Amino acid sequence: MFSRNLRITFRLIGALALGFHACPVRAESVVLTSVADTTLIENAPDYNLGGALIVNAGTTQTFTRNRGLFRFDFAGRIPRGCRVAKVDFVLEVTGQPKEEQMSSSFGLHRVLQPWGEGNKSSPDPNHPGLAAPATSGEATWNHRFAFTTNIWTIPGGGATNDYVPEVSAETFVYGLGDSPYRFFSTARLVADVQAWVDDPATNFGWMLICRSEEANFTARRFASREDTGRAPYLEIEYAPEYVPPKIDAPAVANGQFNFSFAVQSNQTYAVEFRPSLSPLDNWSTLTNFAAQPASTNLIVSDPITDGQRFYRLRLP
Repeated sequence: MFSRNLRITFRLIGALALGFHACPVRAESVVLTSVADTTLIENAPDYNLGGALIVNAGTTQTFTRNRGLFRFDFAGRIPRGCRVAKVDFVLEVTGQPKEEQMSSSFGLHRVLQPWGEGNKSSPDPNHPGLAAPATSGEATWNHRFAFTTNIWTIPGGGATNDYVPEVSAETFVYGLGDSPYRFFSTARLVADVQAWVDDPATNFGWMLICRSEEANFTARRFASREDTGRAPYLEIEYAPEYVPPKIDAPAVANGQFNFSFAVQSNQTYAVEFRPSLSPLDNWSTLTNFAAQPASTNLIVSDPITDGQRFYRLRLP
């Protein structure tokens, strides 16, 4: 905000940006399916399940654990510099224990180390979770990349070194009848995606861990990216990061007070004025600017009258 006073026209010009009233910029949304997912299998520590229709997580009837890995790619889908506002993670349950079922909460933990998805699946269609021996570079219970020196800190992954101990989001998983399951947006989930949009090199996805791994019969089969139509997906809302307009060239010429400001593309603007800073004085519209196809400078002109005026920019 700034004042146009005939005696001190330009001294307050720098305050214009402070008077910019930013309404929420229109949010965009995108749905992304996973680009890599696999299972870490405690009772087959050197096997891989990266090419299967399922990702297993939870504890089996014999008290052996499974953990799932999921990664999404944001490049080209969410522009750099945008602010992520909301993230929901959705999974479909496709299998559950036949003998007995124990419901449990499952949590998503941000992974801190790279891993290889692999392409293995079970040779027995009646037992899709059996997996197959891993080959070089594939994730297993023991290795982030099989047959290399890249092991997990401890088998199955270690908190703090391999994944963040705190959950980014969690949801309670029952069975097939309540599927799909939604991990609703949290500040941590949003922060994870924001970090990966800003720095793609740190994107190693999430590890899905049952919150009751000490209890058996919590194991569930979740659809993987290979299961077309039921693949894991993210629903994301984001908005361009606001950049305050830059004010240029205040001047008096031919009985008019002129100034210009830099605008972003595809955004409308309104210039308003009032005679004082008193809250009793209402803002009046001086002019509106339609959205421009590209970033440019726009010029505002106001005929000079007696007294003073205070101006502000606003997103309608």
